[in-house]
Amino acid sequence: MAAKQSFSERLISYIKEKGFVYGPEPEIYGGVSGFYAYGPLGKRLKNNIEAIIRKHFNEQEFYEVEYPIVTPAAVWKASGHLDGFNDPVILTEDGKESYRADKLIEEVAGIEAGHMKDEELLATIKEKNIKSPTGKKLALKIDRHSLMMKTTIGLNTEAYNRPETATTTYLPFKNYMKFFRDTLPFGVFQIGKAFRNEISPRQHLLRCREFTQAESQTILFPGMKQDWTRFDAAKNDTMPLWTEEMQKSGKEPKEISLAEAMEKKILKNKAFAWHLNLAFRMFLGFGIPGKNIRLRQHHSDEKAFYSDDTWDIEANLRSFGWIEMCGISDRTDYDLKQHSKFSGQKLTARTTEGKEETPHVIEIAFGVDRPFFALLDLFFDEREEDEQRTLLRLPPGIAPIQAGIFPLVKKDGLSEKAEGIFNSLSKKFLCIYDEGGSIGRRYSRQDANGTPYGITIDYDTMKEGTVTVRERDSMKQERVKVQDLENWLGAKLNAAK
Repeated sequence: MAAKQSFSERLISYIKEKGFVYGPEPEIYGGVSGFYAYGPLGKRLKNNIEAIIRKHFNEQEFYEVEYPIVTPAAVWKASGHLDGFNDPVILTEDGKESYRADKLIEEVAGIEAGHMKDEELLATIKEKNIKSPTGKKLALKIDRHSLMMKTTIGLNTEAYNRPETATTTYLPFKNYMKFFRDTLPFGVFQIGKAFRNEISPRQHLLRCREFTQAESQTILFPGMKQDWTRFDAAKNDTMPLWTEEMQKSGKEPKEISLAEAMEKKILKNKAFAWHLNLAFRMFLGFGIPGKNIRLRQHHSDEKAFYSDDTWDIEANLRSFGWIEMCGISDRTDYDLKQHSKFSGQKLTARTTEGKEETPHVIEIAFGVDRPFFALLDLFFDEREEDEQRTLLRLPPGIAPIQAGIFPLVKKDGLSEKAEGIFNSLSKKFLCIYDEGGSIGRRYSRQDANGTPYGITIDYDTMKEGTVTVRERDSMKQERVKVQDLENWLGAKLNAAK
């Protein structure tokens, strides 16, 4: 008898079977780890997540930009990526397997290792007798592996696929200044592909070699951070903060308002507090439950040397536990100073007093693929009475299909009536028309797709002008007039956002 699959195995099998994500790709050539394709339902869900990102940033007057993926080596020399963007790699004694040392420790021993130096990693591996996932002994030697993906422009110009969108977003700074009429602060954001030559990518979409990033940069003078006018509107919002001190003393995260965080000097300035809250609200907007989120402050020896403060949004997944979702960092003036130095261009702005300064940057940065995976992980379910009957309890507003339209039978004019309702609703909502199989089987198919509402056209529709609407999670049904259906569905979807 075959062993029962683990939750993560069932989840990943479901994700592929239902057309969310395929891979590793290209499958027909054997596949390469770290590369995945979004299928029909997956691409829709990803689009919905990106729409929420755009909504949140647009509402706060951030402007979206798009920059080339391939850029010359000089850009990455300036940013520090060419020399310092690498991971600790460890091999098995036979040299046939390689792993990222810090992640291997975290997965096998459950110890936070992201801040450890190479000698600490080796000491932990030795002390805990950590072996490879296949049970092999590890060679007690750490090497450094560059994450940069190299390419060539033309005949011989060295270039790289960007490992993040952020660096490329800084480069048009002088053009931004013209667009924003030499006035700070301003915000820009970019959603696009990034590439990292990971050592041994695992955990499905959580660690890929090609992925989609969403990153925002707020450009401001340092003197503006404590006088951030938008702070007051959000000061009573609370966030589950997990400070460095709390982590070291073994305390749990605590719900703290922005005002209290400032008063107790947990957060250094109003601008950073506001950005932290903006990122947190965005992840709630995706539909990730607040009880599954915490905001973890980087340890002093963990954050980048130029960062004034850095926090991560982490989500507690059923498959892989606490996973980093997003980083929020006060990067000070490091980026613009570096690019000014290496390009020979002046990247400064004048204050209202006429003083020339290099602006600071506050950044929100995350991969779109991670909240995508988190939603599938947290809302994938199986009916208690039947493990073979799966469903996806996605929040209705983000579902890849919002309503299924079903004629009870394919005769007596029901199909034609159902097609008319589908044609009307699909102009405003993401709908599917399905007339194949029993009505129960059609409900079940859409439950597994995450479709929140099933609309059945039956004989009472022809007599009374009403349809049966079934709700996915509760399986409750109610009659709704055809003429009210658009408003009814719109209200339900808006209420769920």
